[in-house]
Amino acid sequence: MATLNGSVRSGDRVKNAGQVYRGKQTRTGNSSGFRFESALFRSHPEFNGEVKAHVIAPGQMLVSAIAPSREESEENDPVLEAFLAFLAKDMEDHPEQIKPLSADLMERIERLTQGMSVDPDEDLGDEVLI
Repeated sequence: MATLNGSVRSGDRVKNAGQVYRGKQTRTGNSSGFRFESALFRSHPEFNGEVKAHVIAPGQMLVSAIAPSREESEENDPVLEAFLAFLAKDMEDHPEQIKPLSADLMERIERLTQGMSVDPDEDLGDEVLI
């Protein structure tokens, strides 16, 4: 199942992944922070520890839990991880929408990729966009 920084795994947490929680900015000593309703931390205890925030667009921020036993990795893409968590939730909520590839589509894929060799370990460099 897709994960959000390795923390969204159990069925209960994925079911709550689309829930919206309200919060607001607050002052704590000389620092600023965000306060969220306690339901967030009850439903998603992974956020009780350290978190990191990524500004992904004006007015949009993605907050990710940092698992205590896990080292930081530049390979983690928080937007991709959030999208995969969204897909996992949608697949769980609507399994009737999951359809196998048709034989016609598989044949077309095979024709289009015939003769192509793929090395999954090939280094594509830093400039590759997906």
